[in-house]
Amino acid sequence: MNFYNIPADFKKETIDRYDELNKAYKDSKVIETYGQITIGNPIGSGRAYDLIPKIDISKLKDYVAYSKSKGIGFNYTLNATCISNKEFTKEGVNEITGFLEELYEAGVRSLTISLPSLIELVRLKGYDFEIKASTVCQIVNANKAMAYKKMGVDKIVLDESINRDFDALKRIVNAFGEKVEVITNVICHKNCIYEMFHHNQTSHDMGNDSSAPSATYYSHRCMMKRCENVGNILRLGWIRPEDIQYYAEIGIHYFKLQGRQAVMKGDPVKATECYFKESFQGNFIELLDMFAPTNSFMINVDNKKLDGFINPFYENPGFCRNDCGNCSYCDTFVKKCTDYQKTEEVFNLANEFYSKYDHFVNIVGNIEKDKDKTSTYKPLKKFLDGEELNLDFDFDK
Repeated sequence: MNFYNIPADFKKETIDRYDELNKAYKDSKVIETYGQITIGNPIGSGRAYDLIPKIDISKLKDYVAYSKSKGIGFNYTLNATCISNKEFTKEGVNEITGFLEELYEAGVRSLTISLPSLIELVRLKGYDFEIKASTVCQIVNANKAMAYKKMGVDKIVLDESINRDFDALKRIVNAFGEKVEVITNVICHKNCIYEMFHHNQTSHDMGNDSSAPSATYYSHRCMMKRCENVGNILRLGWIRPEDIQYYAEIGIHYFKLQGRQAVMKGDPVKATECYFKESFQGNFIELLDMFAPTNSFMINVDNKKLDGFINPFYENPGFCRNDCGNCSYCDTFVKKCTDYQKTEEVFNLANEFYSKYDHFVNIVGNIEKDKDKTSTYKPLKKFLDGEELNLDFDFDK
């Protein structure tokens, strides 16, 4: 049996649809949804509030109760990487404790946490919450997994960077036990240098507009990294529905779909059923985004033509040495599953767009212009000098 954790849209009709899936499939089950309140929330949760459902504690209580009536749990995300050190002050501890009591009274019994200090606080206060260590904890080996287990963590979500390192995955399962969870529809570049800092930025900007300069800095660089090379599509740490079997074979039976930012416009139930079926016919990029519309720079990756991609990772321990400059596997394989030339054209346009509309670079560039200096950020010089961006491209071809 495989168990799934899905981002909540806080709609009862969606819970009804998950209940239907649970009854229709014997080998897979949605055991919980996850999310957080956005109204009256004193602690961050790793997502900008304007991207996720507007929920207060009263609506949360109603949703949790209804979910439980259908046999589906709820996990509250407290996975900010910084809460302004409030956990180290008497006033802050009182505020956090008061909020935890509100959550408990609302029926919440499971938390996802990133900060070790917050994990300790919950345990020291004697709450019987089940605690899940967030993927943000960057658990990449057995030693880290055991360190969290000794802290009283019940379940761990592994860092996406090791999703294809089956040797590391097996070692972690052998050390920690069965409650090891991996994220399936990963959209972040593997070993991204911005990742942890992006989490920090989001933790501080949790109530701000996602289009603010501080918010767009990392999201734009994430997109530009993805679009740097066509082969980078395969360097995201995703897990296809067809490949779930490989993880089950090594003892991983807990899977998480990310996408709190996608549930309002996407179709999380459809995405979940693809993983229940362990099969998907269509554009894999759409599945990664939970079928939510993202931007004009959509590309097509034929999911069925990705068959076999995972095999060398599974069969040969150490196959990926994280040294892409001396390996052509992803760059070669990607030509089998996408129109390389068209994808490259879209990527080039995406990089131009995200470069031009980069608030951070434009701020710096304007300051430099005010000083009558020429920007030294060469890839963006033509935009800072006022050159127009040519977007005459038919994305529907």
